[in-house]
Parts: sequence; C-alpha cells; structure tokens
Amino acid sequence: MARLSAAGSAVPADHKHLDLTRMIARLQTTLVTPDAAQEYRLRISELEREKVGKNLEYASNLLLKLEQDAQNIRVLSKKQEMQTDLSRKRDALARLQERLADLNDAGNIDDSSEGEDLIGEDTPSEGADDTQVEDTTRYSPPIPQPQIPSSTSHSSSSPPSTLRNRRTAPTEPDDSSFATTTSSHIPTTKESLLSHNRAEQESLTSSLLTMASALRESSLAFATSLEEEKDILENTASGMEKNEDGLRFAGERMGMLRRVSEGRGWLGRMLMYAWIAGLMVIALLVVFVMPKLRF
Repeated sequence: MARLSAAGSAVPADHKHLDLTRMIARLQTTLVTPDAAQEYRLRISELEREKVGKNLEYASNLLLKLEQDAQNIRVLSKKQEMQTDLSRKRDALARLQERLADLNDAGNIDDSSEGEDLIGEDTPSEGADDTQVEDTTRYSPPIPQPQIPSSTSHSSSSPPSTLRNRRTAPTEPDDSSFATTTSSHIPTTKESLLSHNRAEQESLTSSLLTMASALRESSLAFATSLEEEKDILENTASGMEKNEDGLRFAGERMGMLRRVSEGRGWLGRMLMYAWIAGLMVIALLVVFVMPKLRF
C-alpha cells in the first residue's frame, strides 16, 4: 500500500512539473520573443496583459506547490535536482514578471499620450456649432439661407476626415512597433552580453588572484627551505673544517713519530731489525716445533 501511495503521489508531481515547464515556455514565447503583432496587442490591450498576468500568477502558485512537494522527497540526489530545477524556474518567472511590468509601463505611457491627443482635438459637433455661429453672425442679413447648409456641410464634412485619419493611424505603428521590439531585444542582448563578459572578467580576475597568491606562497616556502638548507650547509662546512684540522693534526703527529724513530740512528735501526727477526723465529717455533713436543 505504501508503494502504491508513493507512486500515486509521484504521478501528480510529475504532471505539475510538466505543466509548469510548458507554461513557462509559452510565457517566454509570449513575452520575451513575441512577433510584432503580438507585442503590439500586449502594448495597447490591457486585457491581454491581465491575461498574461493571471497565467504568471498561476505559474507562481504551481511553483510554490512543487517546492512544498520537493521538501517531502526522501532521496537526497533527486531532492537536490528538483530544487535546482525549481530555482531556475523561479528565476525565469521573475524575469517574465519584470518583462510584463515593462509592458504595463509602456502601455500606460501610450494610453496617456493617446488621451492627451484626444483632449487636444475638437469634436465634430463643436466644430459645426462654431462654424454655424460664425456664419450666422457675419452673414445673416445679406446672404440667403441656402449658403448656410453648404458651410455647415463643409464644416461637418471635414471632421469625418479627421476621424478617418484617427482610425487609420494605428495601421502605421507596425513598423515602429517592430522597430521598438527589435530595439528592445537588442539592449537586452547587449545587457546579457555585458553581464556575461563581466562575469567572465570577474572569474578571470579571481583566478589570477588565486594564482598570484599560490605563487607567492610557493616562493615563500622555497625561501624558507633555502634558509633551512643554508643552516645545514653551514653545519656541513664547519664539520669538514673540523675534519681537515683533525687530519692535519694527525699528519703532524705522524711526522713527529717518524722523526723520533729516525733520530736514534743506525744502531737503533739494527736493534729494531733484530727484534723483528727474533719475533719471527719465535713465531716459527711456536707454529712448527711446539706441536711436536710431548710432555
């Protein structure tokens, strides 16, 4: 039963994880890499932005549930893998929320500019009333009545052209919106390249600093080893000097003994040879004669 329950709990978690992955991919396609028409709709339509915001909110809630489920995973390797994947998805959602906030700001700016344009223009009714008042005040006595409708018709026929121009104007922002999308994508790529290059520069700087510190430590260790070996070499040199002094002293002693032995003259040398010959005879007697004697 425990195995069945564990398997049943793993399937919804995998399903939620798959849904979150697909939703993030779809939101990235909508917000980060949209086409010109889609980005134009996001800029002018508050309903589209609210729809995307609801999807982002649902994705955030789903991510929170997956993070809570990841805390209950008992296998450490799988738990760490799941947590790293969820952290990457959280960063992606944060970037998408920032992109949506930028679109909301751009849409608010566009709405405010359109409102100012509408306030600055005259309505058709106001233009018609003003022209009627001016015509009646200026030409009421001498001019017959049929001229008044012509002026009013002329004045009333001119505003629809402005209205048509006003309604056909949104067809122009396709190129400008495409330009804004490309220009908005270009700074993001530039910023990403700059951040990537900055990160590489920081990593290279840190590696150079570590190499310099390692070289400094190795040079200090080499200097200390040289100092220690210098003491050993000094001790060895002093020992060799002592040995040399001892050999010199022994040579002097041998020379003195040679001079003493040679100082007794010819008689002393003959006595020394006699002693040597006597000792040789005694040695021969002990070796060859003494074993034959029987007591």
